[in-house]
Amino acid sequence: MNFYKSLAVAGGVTGTILGAVLLTGLMADQKMLLHDAELNRPQTLRIQAIPVRLGGYSLKYKRGTGDIVMLSVSVTVPGLKEKDLVCRLAPRLVSTVTNDVTIRYSDVDALRTDLTKTLPEHLRRRFNLALGGRLIQNVIVDKVEAGKLPPQSTCTDAP
Repeated sequence: MNFYKSLAVAGGVTGTILGAVLLTGLMADQKMLLHDAELNRPQTLRIQAIPVRLGGYSLKYKRGTGDIVMLSVSVTVPGLKEKDLVCRLAPRLVSTVTNDVTIRYSDVDALRTDLTKTLPEHLRRRFNLALGGRLIQNVIVDKVEAGKLPPQSTCTDAP
């Protein structure tokens, strides 16, 4: 009788230990899956606010041009690795916005009507060209109203 009790206790302890090891392994695996899913989840980041002089810079004064607008640009990238790369190369994106918007628009009204239409798609193509790949999935451009503080950049690596 004592032998069977000892055998039952040993089996119970062994089962408990194996169950605990199995449960720990499953929890660690689930944590790794969650971490991988977080790395591959699309990330939205905001680039520093960009002041742009509409109409470009010229030695001759052109009537109705020269307004300076502040643009806030948000981009969506496929994952955390791409977010780090885009943040590191953010000065290229700022330069692209400055060059393209300065040349394309000469007044605020034309820019305002195009902010949600063709400008985001144009900038997405230009950003991907500047970064040398298909890193940018979506672009949102907002005009910061005069007298308001622009939103802060979410890129900690960006200057």
